[in-house]
Amino acid sequence: MAKKRPIVNIDNKPEIHLENELFQNEVLRPVLKMQHEITLKLFNVHIKNLGIIWNDLKKSKKTQCVENQLSKNIQFKNLVIGILVGQFNEIELDKYLSNSREYNKRILQMTIQRIISTI
Repeated sequence: MAKKRPIVNIDNKPEIHLENELFQNEVLRPVLKMQHEITLKLFNVHIKNLGIIWNDLKKSKKTQCVENQLSKNIQFKNLVIGILVGQFNEIELDKYLSNSREYNKRILQMTIQRIISTI
């Protein structure tokens, strides 16, 4: 069953925002919001498999753990990017592929922020 993307209310102004910002606001943010519960579940299972006892960590260590797993753990990082990119249509995928390195940075940064804000 396909999910409908949530609406993210951001005032996009093509004359002000850069092309990358428009893609971020129009595509990346809604997909991140739509996939948030799945991303959280994957993260929780991932840290459990690593033997990290989440509830024993202080908030600063939790933040550091989230940042480390989404920046240094290549396998987990690629999994998160994959579940988000998998939601793109063909036009969005073409746009993503034209600058995937920049969009991956944005995806990971926003994912880190979303997970941290949830903990």
